[in-house]
Amino acid sequence: MNANDLFESLLHADAEADADSILQHAGFGLENEAVWRPLGDMENNFSTVGNQQTEATAALVEKIINGIDAVLMAESFRAGIDPEGADAPKTMSQAVESFFAVRDGLLGNLDSKRQTELAKKLHLVAVGEKATPCYLIVDSGEGQTPDAFPDTFLSLNKSNKMRIPFVQGKFNSGGTGVLQFCGERNMQLIVSRRDPKAPKRTGDSSSDLWGFTIVRRMKPSAGRKNSMYVYLAPEGRVPRFSAEEVKVLPEDRSTMAPRPYAVGLAYGTCVKLYNFRWKTKSIATTDARYELERFLHSPCLPFRLTETRAYNANYFSTTVAGVWATIGLDNGPEDSKVEPNFPAYADLNLSGVGQLPYRIAVFRESVNPRHVPHGVFFTVNGQVHGSLPSDFVARHLKFDYLKDHLLVSIDCTSMEPTVREDFFMASRDRVRKNEVYEEVVDHIKDSLRDHAGLRQLNAARRKKEIEDTLSDEKETKNLFTELLKADPTLASLFGNGDRLITKIGPGTEQPFVGRKFPTYFRLVKNPQGGLVKDCPVNATCRVEFETDATNDYFRRGSCPGSIIIDPPNIIEQSHLWNGRFTAQLRTPWHAKPGDRIQVKVVVSDVDTQKKSTPFRSQLTVFARPEAEPRPGGGGKGRQKNGNRDRQGTQPSICVAMPELKWKMFADRKVSLQIRHDDQGKPEYFANQNNEYLAAELIRAKEEDRPLVKFWFGYGLLLCALGMLKAQEERTAAEAQSRKSAPQEESDAAEGDDLKRVSSYCEGLGRVIIPIIRTLYRGPQAVGV
Repeated sequence: MNANDLFESLLHADAEADADSILQHAGFGLENEAVWRPLGDMENNFSTVGNQQTEATAALVEKIINGIDAVLMAESFRAGIDPEGADAPKTMSQAVESFFAVRDGLLGNLDSKRQTELAKKLHLVAVGEKATPCYLIVDSGEGQTPDAFPDTFLSLNKSNKMRIPFVQGKFNSGGTGVLQFCGERNMQLIVSRRDPKAPKRTGDSSSDLWGFTIVRRMKPSAGRKNSMYVYLAPEGRVPRFSAEEVKVLPEDRSTMAPRPYAVGLAYGTCVKLYNFRWKTKSIATTDARYELERFLHSPCLPFRLTETRAYNANYFSTTVAGVWATIGLDNGPEDSKVEPNFPAYADLNLSGVGQLPYRIAVFRESVNPRHVPHGVFFTVNGQVHGSLPSDFVARHLKFDYLKDHLLVSIDCTSMEPTVREDFFMASRDRVRKNEVYEEVVDHIKDSLRDHAGLRQLNAARRKKEIEDTLSDEKETKNLFTELLKADPTLASLFGNGDRLITKIGPGTEQPFVGRKFPTYFRLVKNPQGGLVKDCPVNATCRVEFETDATNDYFRRGSCPGSIIIDPPNIIEQSHLWNGRFTAQLRTPWHAKPGDRIQVKVVVSDVDTQKKSTPFRSQLTVFARPEAEPRPGGGGKGRQKNGNRDRQGTQPSICVAMPELKWKMFADRKVSLQIRHDDQGKPEYFANQNNEYLAAELIRAKEEDRPLVKFWFGYGLLLCALGMLKAQEERTAAEAQSRKSAPQEESDAAEGDDLKRVSSYCEGLGRVIIPIIRTLYRGPQAVGV
C-alpha cells in the first residue's frame, strides 16, 4: 500500500478499530516500534499530554483555536507581513480587522451572510456512527510541509508561536488534549500541505507534498511505567504523497445531509479525531453547537459546523460565531433572546492586574438554559479560560431567579502578561486560586451585587413566580399568628414582631429607552463650587453620572462613545445602566491624606465631534487617611467609602414568621425548597406536587385535606427554621471564637445551609404528616 492509498484508507475509516486494522495490514502495528516515534521526541510525554483539558469540549476548542491561528498566519503571509515583525497586528482583533475588514475585529459587526462566508475557512465536521462519531477539523490556513511536522504538529513545549502577538496558541501542547478523549486507542489523523504563499524552510524538499501521520497511545510495556504517545514515522519521517487536493470537506448544503469527503482542500490542515468521546448525543448543529459556545463566547473567526450522519433535521450546517455575535444578530426586541436593555457592559481596572472589561446578558426565561452558556467566565480573545463555581450566582450574588440565565464574560485579554500567566493554568480551562483570583472575584461580586438592572430583574422574576403560584392562605396565616403570640418559644425562633407580612416584590417601572447619541452626560449631583468626594487613600468613592445614552454606548460595535479620564486609571470599576453611569474612583498610588485631586471627564462620540461639543464634567477627590478594613474583606483595600454598608445593622423587619409559598415542582421527592429572595434573604416553597403529600391527601377526608396540607407545609417550615437557627448560632459562636470570620466562608456556609436543610426536608416530608397526626390525636393514639 503506497502512502496515498494508506492515507485515503485511514481518512475514510470511521472507527478506531478499522484504522488500527489498516495499520496492521500495512505492517505498521504498535508491535513494530521502529515505525513509531515519540511525540515531541519525549518518551516521558504522557505527563504533558495527560495534563491538559479536563473536558472534551475544552480540548476540542483548542483544535478550533489552532485552526483560527493557522488562518490568521496564512493571511499575514499573503499580505506580505512577517508575523513576528514590527508591522504585524498586535492583537487577534486587530488581525481580524486588518486581514478581513471586520470593523473593530468584532464578528457582531457582520451580518449573518458575511459571517457564513468568512466561516468557510474553518470547518468542524461530524462523520461516522451516531453513537461513536468521528470529527474532522479542517482549515485553509498556512499548513505545514511533511518535513516540518516534527517541529510543529508533533512537537511539545516548543516556542513556535511565542513571538507572534496575534495568535492564541502559546504553550505548544494544548492541541494534544483531545487525545485522551479519542476512543480507547487515543488515535488522531493529521494531514497537511503548506500554503504556496507561506514561506518554507531552506532545504525543505517536501514543500509541495502532503504529509500525514497517525498519533496514538502506546501503553506501558518493556519496563516503561507510563503510556507514551507516538506518531507514525517509517524510516524516521512522516509519510507523504503528491496530490492537487485531498477530499476532506463535506458537500456545501444545509437542507439535507451532505456527503462527507466530497470537496477538495488544496492546502491547509485536516485533523481527524477517531471515536471522540463527547457528551453530545444528538445532531451536531444543535447539541454540539451549544457545547462549543460554552467555551467560545466570541471567537475571533467564525467556523462552519456540519453534520453528515443520518439524522432527520431542518438544517445540517450552521455557522458558529459565538454567543455574543448571535445576540448581535437579533432582528429586534420581539426576537431577542435576552431581556430588554441587555447586553450591558462594565469595566474593572485593578492596579497591577490590568483592565478587565466584561459583558453581561440575562437571557429570557423562555430560553432553554441548556442552549446558552450561563455563569461567570474568564475569557481571552473570546475563548473561555476558566470560570467561577456553577453556584456562584445563587450563593454569592443571591440572584436565585437569574442563576440559569445570567451570563457574565470577563475579558482578560488585556490583563498584565505575568499576572495572566499566574492566573490561568497552562491547560487554559482552569484558573489558579491565588491572590489575584481573590481580588478579582471580590470586585466582581461587589459590582454585580450592586448592579441595578440585575437586582431589579431578579426581583421582577421572583414577583412573577410568586404571583403565579401563591395560594390564598389568609386563614392559615391568622392561625399561625395566634400560635406565635401564644408560644414565646416558637416566636423566639423567628425574630421580632407579632404579625405576618406578605411582600411580593417591586412594582412596575417605566421602561428606559436610551438614545444612540445622548443629549447629556453629567454628574448627578454637582453643587455650586463643584463636587468634592472624600476618599480614603486605601479605598474607593462612588460617583454617579446621568445620561440618556443606551447601555451599550461605550462598547457597541457601531460608532461607540468614548470616555477620557484625567488622571488616567483613577476609575477602578464602572458600568452604564439605564441612564446611570456609576464609577468607583480610587486615589492615585502616590496620593497622601489632604491631597486634592482634580478629576476631568470628557465623553464624546461621532455626533459630538461633528458639533465640537463633547460632554465635560469636573470634580475633586479629597484624599482622606486610610480607612479601617471591613472584617473579612477579601482582596486589597476592599473597604468602600460612600457605599451602603453591608456589614452594618439591618433595619428591623416586623415579620414573625416567614411566608410559606406553594409551588409545583417537577421532582415529586422535593418537600421544601429554600431560595434567596430579592433581598438575599431565605424564602420557603412547599411542593404541592410532593408524592407523600399527594398520598396523604388521597387518604384524607375531604374536610380534612386543608388541615393535612397545613401540617405538611408549616410542619416542614418550622423544622427548617429550627435547623437554620441552630446553624446560625453555631456559625456565630465559631466566628466569635476566631474573632473574625472571612466573608467568603460565611457566604459559602449560608449557601450550603440552604441546600442542606432543603435536602433534609425531603426525608422529613415522608413522616411529617403521620407524626403531627399522631400528636394531634393525643396520647391515646400511641397507646399511652
